[in-house]
Amino acid sequence: MEEEKFRKILDRYIAGEASEEEQAWLESAYVNWNRNEHQQPSESFLTKGSNQVLDHVSGYIHQDLKTQKQFRQATTKRLLPLISAAALLIISLSGIFIYKQNHPSSYLSNLPANADLKAGKNRAVLVLANGKKINLDQTVSGHIADEDGISVSKTADGQIIYDLPEQETISVKTEYNTVFTPAGGQYQVNLPDGTRVWLNAASSLTFPTTVTDVRTVKLDGEAYFEVSKIINQGKKVPFVVEGKNQIIEVLGTHFNVNAYENEPFVKTTLLEGSVKINNQTLLQPGQQARVQGESITVVSVNAEDFTDWQRGDFILENNDFRSLMRKISRWYDVDVIYAEDAPEKLKLGGWISRSRNISSILQVMEKTGKVHFKIEGRRITVTK
Repeated sequence: MEEEKFRKILDRYIAGEASEEEQAWLESAYVNWNRNEHQQPSESFLTKGSNQVLDHVSGYIHQDLKTQKQFRQATTKRLLPLISAAALLIISLSGIFIYKQNHPSSYLSNLPANADLKAGKNRAVLVLANGKKINLDQTVSGHIADEDGISVSKTADGQIIYDLPEQETISVKTEYNTVFTPAGGQYQVNLPDGTRVWLNAASSLTFPTTVTDVRTVKLDGEAYFEVSKIINQGKKVPFVVEGKNQIIEVLGTHFNVNAYENEPFVKTTLLEGSVKINNQTLLQPGQQARVQGESITVVSVNAEDFTDWQRGDFILENNDFRSLMRKISRWYDVDVIYAEDAPEKLKLGGWISRSRNISSILQVMEKTGKVHFKIEGRRITVTK
């Protein structure tokens, strides 16, 4: 194996400077490396911890798809302190390796670079109580606004942070701000009460700029919440999410809400704590409420499958094909057109990073041999 070339391209990839050809070479080199022990690099190339991780990754690649997903989650958590930048990158790519070996796509694999579409990024607009709009992706990091003594700042990694005066707990005056993301955008908002919210593409969140006796936010689209516990005068201050066909009440928990207009159900998925839907249905961790009109159905799910976007992935296994295409439409800001022979369902497995160009994920699905795609500008045509 050409260690020096691997190291140089790896450094360029980490810096975001690698070309598509270099990325493909890097992935191919790693696959061959794991297949042939005589091509593995010298001990000096990677740290001891990195080699341990790579041994695990090598075994992971040859497991069945269901075991792969479980292995990836467990290994990343268990070995994170040992992972060097190089090894961490390789783990993030390994989900792609499963699909790219010996499965070329005649159209997509030869797609000109200028015809491929890049993934979404941190993009959002903040609307202040006075109506002023701040385009966050065009604003430098640091302090960006003040509202009634509350400082609003933006971090370099794409977060909005509200800083309340230490003496303020409950405010008589309540004003609201709104953050909305376009298609192809996402953003993290740290609310004045300490609650952290990740907004997915084509979503909006309206929230109070102070801590009130009932913390009520309004959501359109999709968001992942990590709600902070607030106690005032010995009582827990409830946190309420209002959205399409439902009201969610929580006291301190982690959950995901998918409430897009073009989805058949509003899905609330609980990871930690408990939430109450429409003042009648109590969820436990690992459960999902599906609301359609006045009907509520509760099912048991793998909650992490429904927060893949917040971790930067597309989980393909057990994901409805048309639902997945709607996710792709929002994240890559494209229109999806279905030909008459386009499949309604498609059995998929594994996962792939949301940071990849759109051709990468489409090639994964074309590997099934039951669907094909054509990219024309910002339109994707789906055929059998």
